Amino acid sequence: MLGTGWYAPLELNAGRLGLLPLVKKLRVSVRLEFSPKLFNCRILSQFSALTNVQDLTIYKLDIPSFMPRIRRYFGHFLLTVRSLTLSSPGGSRRQIIFFIGLFQHLEDLTLYDGEGFAPWASRPADDPTLIPPFTPPLRGRLVVIDRNMAGLLKDMIQLFGGIRFRYMNIGDVGEARPLLGACAGTLETLRLRPDGLYGKRLYPKHAPSPANDPTVMYSPLDFDLSRNKALRTLEVRARCIVPEHACRSNLPPNPAISTFFRTILPTITSPVFSEVIVFYGGNDFCGLECNPYPPKIYSNPMPDERNKEGLWHCELFKVFRELFTLRDFRLVLCADVSDRVGDCAVQVLKQAVAREWLNRPLLEALVICSLRGSTNMWATYERRIERARVRSTRVQ
Repeated sequence: MLGTGWYAPLELNAGRLGLLPLVKKLRVSVRLEFSPKLFNCRILSQFSALTNVQDLTIYKLDIPSFMPRIRRYFGHFLLTVRSLTLSSPGGSRRQIIFFIGLFQHLEDLTLYDGEGFAPWASRPADDPTLIPPFTPPLRGRLVVIDRNMAGLLKDMIQLFGGIRFRYMNIGDVGEARPLLGACAGTLETLRLRPDGLYGKRLYPKHAPSPANDPTVMYSPLDFDLSRNKALRTLEVRARCIVPEHACRSNLPPNPAISTFFRTILPTITSPVFSEVIVFYGGNDFCGLECNPYPPKIYSNPMPDERNKEGLWHCELFKVFRELFTLRDFRLVLCADVSDRVGDCAVQVLKQAVAREWLNRPLLEALVICSLRGSTNMWATYERRIERARVRSTRVQ
């Protein structure tokens, strides 16, 4: 990672160790904007020595400031980068798409709002003559989480002649329909965010909002999955289904979320669809201690906290049972936590499933751990899930 004094690691590795050509993952983070003002001849020479980077992340990239000599600064990345992440990039829609189109072998793309993505009205006007030099394969993962990127994705589909992503996480984006249509024959896994970004859309200020809230960027009708014949898996966070603070505050579940799933699941016509994976983060486990080693399951939580956590799991399983009535699938409960507390988190989920099983057997439930601490989290995503399934215990 290259932070505020972002060139210091370059000087250390280039001058003393000569390791820059071996770097495969690079993250550039600066306070203001990443622009040519941060370079001089020496820094540019060292930056250009990063000739084998495959995973590139840049925060606050000011694309207009690099134009038209953008290849001078990024030309050595064009043949090697397979995964690109841009946080709050600056520039017009065409300029951002032009930058993405520089990378000939790009597979994975992530675009998100790090510190306030400026609306298009305040950005430079699009130049219709600015055409991406290449059409990247774009056959891996797409993650876009920003309501202000309206129009960017549609333009990207048009200028690239389509996209072919296998995995999509498009939370809080109002362009789900064209994205799902463009990847109709390739999409295998779709990450759903029925509550909008971080639960702020349907539960503002810890209170349910009406189902017709105008602040919600998309409707369930935008997620018509009837054309996605390769779809295998739906993913969703547990807190997106039933926010935990709703149970803690004795608030009823938001009916809009149930409506969301009741609308989407019947549209699935893929013959290979088989799983719904529900992710539980570290904050979803009451009293789970992540710092001590060996980790502990509970840090002596109050009985009232345990009871509320139990009520939260009960509300989640009510939704799961309703989903089972809509179509058949395998339910996978995934502890998306660090390696050190993975076993403890899985144990908590197994106990929750066992308690629910005593009341009424589920059709099929599988508890796994996704091992967030893996260094190649995205690149080895599918392989880690398969390994976790082998180690997991199926509850029947």
